[in-house]
Amino acid sequence: MGRVGRCGPGLGVLDKGYPGCLRHLERPPDRVYLVGPWNHPGPHVAIVGARNATEDGIDVARDLARSLAERGVAVVSGLARGIDAAAHEGALDSGGVSGAVLGTSLDETYPRDHAELQKRVARSLGLMSEIAPGTPATRGTFATRNRILAAIADVVVVVQGRAGSGSLITAEEAKRLGRPLGAIPWDCREPLGEAPHALIRSGAATLVRSADDVLVLLTDIAGRSRVAPMAAAGRSRVAPLDVENLSPVEAALYRVLRERPLSLDHLAAAAQLSAAELSVALLQLELNGLARRAPGGLARKTRRSP
Repeated sequence: MGRVGRCGPGLGVLDKGYPGCLRHLERPPDRVYLVGPWNHPGPHVAIVGARNATEDGIDVARDLARSLAERGVAVVSGLARGIDAAAHEGALDSGGVSGAVLGTSLDETYPRDHAELQKRVARSLGLMSEIAPGTPATRGTFATRNRILAAIADVVVVVQGRAGSGSLITAEEAKRLGRPLGAIPWDCREPLGEAPHALIRSGAATLVRSADDVLVLLTDIAGRSRVAPMAAAGRSRVAPLDVENLSPVEAALYRVLRERPLSLDHLAAAAQLSAAELSVALLQLELNGLARRAPGGLARKTRRSP
């Protein structure tokens, strides 16, 4: 684990500034440590899920976070790999606000390669932990932080996870606290759909497919919308691409492209194309405004307007 900036002495349950929402927990943290302003007036949505998420899961989390952030919602998560990181990045890359509840102390960085992302989140809404600086994390601290994440959220959305996913701890605590719970549906053959499917099947979660569905859950809180009027204004929708207008090779490449840059080697393997086929297909997609190369031998899908 790496080190990050120092945090303050922490806030006790009776201290001014202690997050009031945490007092609703069965076991409120005796002391909580904060970095950042934690002053966003709008609603907070927790987006959680698997660390070993699929590329589709990462894209769904990123796109959902971006759409919510563009409407004035603060996106919170746990800064883990996979769904958590995608949610933070989606919100921040859109110019929105994101905060994280850590399973480590605030002077640690875990995973180590999230050092820059952790700094970005700290400068945004902020970081929160119940673990005192200098105290080592354990497997249990990553599980217990999920209850804090549920408490600070107005809505919790589970994107992906297996049957024993830690995101179910967040979901269970959200249910106990009376927070609306959403879950993303997947192909029935997707193993990482087990957790969201179980929540939907049991009636614990509402099936959500987009930011619009999550906003409905926010609107249902106390019978009134908690989203700023200008943030809840209508958004243009992206027109679907008619892949029949592309050659088979171009369509194969387009299907594996993502809005985040991926290496050309990865794309060639995913699309089952030779290097020569990929080069020609990528050039044609670029000419059609559907793809863009990025430094370092990377390429990404281009966002399309209607």
